[in-house]
Amino acid sequence: MAFLMSAVDVTAPSGLWEWLIINVFGFIGNYGWRIVVLVVFLKLLLSPLDFYQKYKMRKNQRITENLQIQMKKLEKQYGADKRTLQQKQMELQKKAGFSYMSACLPMIVTLVLFITFYTALRSVSAYMEFRQYVEMHDAYVASYTQSGFDYNMRTNQSMRFSVSTEGLEADEIDEWLSRVYESRESLEARVNASEIKNEFNYVIINDPATTLWRYKTEYLDVGKSYADFVADYEGVEFASLSDADADFAIGMSILMQARAQDDTLEAYRNAHTSFLWIKSLWVADVPWKDALPDWSTFKTSMDSYGYLASSASGNPANIYTDNEAMYRNLIKEDTYNLVTAKIRTDKSLYETNGYLIMVVLVVGLSLLSQLISQRQQKKSGQITDANSNGMMKVMLWMMPIMLLVFALTSSSAFTLYMVANSIMTLIVNFLTTFIVNLTDGTYNKKEVEVIRHGRIDPNDKINK
Repeated sequence: MAFLMSAVDVTAPSGLWEWLIINVFGFIGNYGWRIVVLVVFLKLLLSPLDFYQKYKMRKNQRITENLQIQMKKLEKQYGADKRTLQQKQMELQKKAGFSYMSACLPMIVTLVLFITFYTALRSVSAYMEFRQYVEMHDAYVASYTQSGFDYNMRTNQSMRFSVSTEGLEADEIDEWLSRVYESRESLEARVNASEIKNEFNYVIINDPATTLWRYKTEYLDVGKSYADFVADYEGVEFASLSDADADFAIGMSILMQARAQDDTLEAYRNAHTSFLWIKSLWVADVPWKDALPDWSTFKTSMDSYGYLASSASGNPANIYTDNEAMYRNLIKEDTYNLVTAKIRTDKSLYETNGYLIMVVLVVGLSLLSQLISQRQQKKSGQITDANSNGMMKVMLWMMPIMLLVFALTSSSAFTLYMVANSIMTLIVNFLTTFIVNLTDGTYNKKEVEVIRHGRIDPNDKINK
């Protein structure tokens, strides 16, 4: 394939999560599944912390049940002074071994993971988008090199033409041209394709199809190949050509541009990362965004991470270090639009990146997690007064709204992380609660047996 040239290496971002996603879990081909597996691994690794939280909450629940009589006495004694009542209740709970911090540690760990993952996946998304563009650009350049035409001629939007047999891959081009020249209709379809029609208008060739049909009559029909065409025009000064030959040479260069865009499309199919219904993991799962960003969006993102030079000198991306002109062409708007033109005609790859499915899942799972967590905290006695209940209601809606904003504005990769993390949190929550209940049930069963078959020690504290 023409696009299989030596890939230009783009330096990957540094950082623990970036390293894990890009390198350690590199044995998983799809980045979406890499993120899912990483989240599962982390949740299992941190599951002892969840078990510790459930154990402490169950202990708090027992303490709350045992302190009910003392709590009611405090309410009667200090009911008129809410502040003093709350202080006395906390003192009583603390003396009995009640732990307020048991629920805080997992929350702190979750918040740290959330923030660091958000930062890391923004960095990974920018890196992947830039690397994806570089790979498409490589395919575009390689195709031009193998066609004998000068790559800079098109990226500089020049009407001049330059052609050489150096690096020519005539057999591959003959195969491609055989499909283009299968009939006059197939040639006209290629000429009128949206990605190259404007190019023909730009160079003011009045009848491109008729001009290019010369290749069939003067080369194909008489047994000549594309290599013969290049040899006939190699090194010829543009100014020395007749008007008909100048149109013919420029027309063929534009046709080779169409071939380069075909190879770029194939490179994109190999380079871009989709996941289930999402066309690009590096773009939000929303219907109003395209899988491939336009130049303005792409440039803003790449500038934020220092991939594009802000002046006429410098190469912050550290690619094409042996060819400064190549890097300068890479970061031009015209080049970006030429390289991605063919991709933008394929709706299955380009339009409507997602359908808000991940967004809905994030909000729904967040609400469910909040309801379960608040129910457990109420049961354990960690939430008692009216102020706490008011805060619970605020948190019940604030968290889903906050995650909704993140899901709508972040890459699908981060939204996928939030969904996978929420699902794993619910699963681990269920398992740890089951284990704690099982342990607690065994403990209570032993206490009942002591009551039935032995003397009751008045000093024993038995939970009824």
